[in-house]
Amino acid sequence: MEVRKDIYLKAALVAIALFAISLSVGYYVEAQNYSALENKLSDIEDSTQTAMLVNLFMQTHDSTSMCPALESELNDVEAETYAVYSQLEQNKGANILTNYDALRKKYFLMNVRFYLMLRAYKQSCANTALKPILFFYDSQNDCPSCVAQGKVLDSLRQKCENYKVYAFPNDVPDIRMIKAFKTNYHITTAPSLVINDETLNGLQSEQQILSKAACQARIA
Repeated sequence: MEVRKDIYLKAALVAIALFAISLSVGYYVEAQNYSALENKLSDIEDSTQTAMLVNLFMQTHDSTSMCPALESELNDVEAETYAVYSQLEQNKGANILTNYDALRKKYFLMNVRFYLMLRAYKQSCANTALKPILFFYDSQNDCPSCVAQGKVLDSLRQKCENYKVYAFPNDVPDIRMIKAFKTNYHITTAPSLVINDETLNGLQSEQQILSKAACQARIA
């Protein structure tokens, strides 16, 4: 009887040890992912600041000679930003570290800055073909139509090089700039899009979006 108890005790200790090891490994991987995302956000922030300074230079010197360089910088930042967004959404709700909430908030504030930077570039460089699109979605609640809208926008981004999509959660109340956007554009539901300063509520098809914003096809 004592032998059986000893076996059970050893088995329990082994199980606890394995659980502790798996938890430690999970925490380590989580910390590595968090650190990598944080570094990427810092790089994007630096690039955005550089773009803002270039745009300010053009405005104060009444010069458009740096428009091609600024456009190239913005395209690079957009690609990096979209990749980080995908990673953040994949890790949402499945992380050990609660710091992801702070990281997501930092990302969305940076995305607001990037969107405003793009609009400033559009005006400074008279790029009328550029089509910034705001996409408001539910991040806390199940929203199949939001997922569907995201897929439609992903498809259009692949086809139209002048489409620049900026996604913001409709149901995160502690980011004041997003609240300001929602108030300005009268966003009350998700999904919602803002194209050419016009608010479109509900799921929009590719054709509906194309009717609001001309597509500049990517060159293969």
